[in-house]
Amino acid sequence: MPSAPLSRRSLIKAAALAGGTAAFGLPQALWPATAEAYSVSSKLDWWYQARFGMFIHFGSYSHLGKGEWAFSEGWTKSAWQTQVTQGFNPVSFNATQIADLAKNAGMKYIVITAKHHEGFGMWDSNVPSFTDVTGTKLYNLHDYIGFQRDLLGELKAACDARGIKFCLYYSILDWNHPSQTIDSHFSTMSSMTARTNYINDMKAQLTELMNAYNPALLWFDGDWCGNPSTPTLTDWWTQADGQSLYDWLTRTWPNVIVNERVKRDHGMGDYAVAEFGFPSEPMDRQWEYCATMNNAWGYNKDKETLYKSTQYFIQEMVTCVSRDGNYLLNIGPDGGFNADGTADDGHVTQGSLNILNGLASWMATYSDSVHGTSGSPFATEPSWGRITKKSGKLFAHVFTWPTNGTLQIPAVYNTINRVYLMNNPSVSLNYSVTGGQINVQVPATAPNANDSVVCVEVTGMPAVLAGGVYTFVCAQSGKALDNANTTAEGNQCVQWTLNSGPTQQWRVTDLGHGYYKLVSVQSGKALDNNNSTSDASTVVQRTDNSSWQRQQQWAIASLGNGGYQLVNRASGKALDNANTAQEGNPVIQYTKNTGPTQRWTATKVG
Repeated sequence: MPSAPLSRRSLIKAAALAGGTAAFGLPQALWPATAEAYSVSSKLDWWYQARFGMFIHFGSYSHLGKGEWAFSEGWTKSAWQTQVTQGFNPVSFNATQIADLAKNAGMKYIVITAKHHEGFGMWDSNVPSFTDVTGTKLYNLHDYIGFQRDLLGELKAACDARGIKFCLYYSILDWNHPSQTIDSHFSTMSSMTARTNYINDMKAQLTELMNAYNPALLWFDGDWCGNPSTPTLTDWWTQADGQSLYDWLTRTWPNVIVNERVKRDHGMGDYAVAEFGFPSEPMDRQWEYCATMNNAWGYNKDKETLYKSTQYFIQEMVTCVSRDGNYLLNIGPDGGFNADGTADDGHVTQGSLNILNGLASWMATYSDSVHGTSGSPFATEPSWGRITKKSGKLFAHVFTWPTNGTLQIPAVYNTINRVYLMNNPSVSLNYSVTGGQINVQVPATAPNANDSVVCVEVTGMPAVLAGGVYTFVCAQSGKALDNANTTAEGNQCVQWTLNSGPTQQWRVTDLGHGYYKLVSVQSGKALDNNNSTSDASTVVQRTDNSSWQRQQQWAIASLGNGGYQLVNRASGKALDNANTAQEGNPVIQYTKNTGPTQRWTATKVG
């Protein structure tokens, strides 16, 4: 993982994701929705339900204690092998302890580095080209340093015994391999023949790993060079190579999950990876955020004083899940020495222990609000915290406890069965539903200083509106949203005396995160803001087309008593009747104000 200066592609990606995306405390932040609500394949189902995993960066770089990128900081291959790797002695790596820590912390899968950029194999690999500089020893845990234990096998067994999915990280680039030399934090191939041979040998190593450990997921990295149409010695790993690797893996092992970094930023693999901050908006596919505890992936003794608080990680994890992402939190077992000067590598650091035990304490009560949940059903994030959901339950994660004794949760259409604190589920809380809010009477003191969770038990999957066919009637005029009885493309939508006919019937589809698409039953065309951000511009109907997807997405929020406000994703402006009762007047978009011109009563008619 890049903890040294970022690659060209990483810098671009980091810049694109910078600015508030990782600052999860923003109040009432609009969280735009995807073009369509994505489905989860059967292969990905366990991973999507898991929501939380452990990342482990451990290799010979851990012995040096300068991070996993230290090799790139002026070391020659020979010096690195003889002065760092030869001293590596992971006798204190305790797979049972690590698996117990992960299980107690609510982590459902573990990803450990089988081979990082340094090229050192953490298993007994027999692929002959992966040697030291002398060419006489295979560069791996067993052959190069004579370590006899199978650390990956130990962790695999410990994971299996605890119901944790075992997964492996593998770096595509390899600073040690004879085919490559380090170049600006990527690598340069010695020749195109060497490139071809290396890719074949990489697949041979992956075959070893798949056959020996049967990982549920392969987490690739080291793929970030440029993407020329024809590979070069510097940009030697292309999109075509990534697709070929993915196709080979999934053809040979159909159930293995593969992350996007077979070649990042091209929509490849089974899910996307966010490393430099949460995505600025929901993705059109499943995604995962990977995070460090102390700004270090591999053990870095200079960063052992930089651990963030348990509260930080609880709230960051919850924010990630509320935005429908998985959260992968890293530990870097240490490097060290015994009193007699012998190497003693592999302890879980005290800072990591503190955070994992803190997570375990919180998860013991609140895990149901994380595991098996999906993103918030609302288009805004409440100022007091975050929201997750699963069928039958809406979870309010309260970071800032209300001082007036009332917690206001945005309303859902579902029947509410009861409301309670997750730390005290046998006692129901009093509540009322008014003004588009579920007003819950809560104790004066927060039950948990990190994140207190209020559970609203409902019938069905929580949503602002149920899918179906609706009429929308404006509170100001009493007239209905109407497609003007035409199938014409780009025709203005109007208000008309309510008759509940097909011109006034709109099929509502939930796109997730409180966003919906409205399609006229009469025309089959979608309600569209006509690609305008101007106040008072007319709302039209257009063919559902991905190039207009934002124009056809509407954030729907309850205002209470059956009234709703519809806000267009592209413009941020609300559906408005132009403050007139005139029959046939065009419906417009206007700056949000929650007045009667923007209040629409939604009645389900089908």
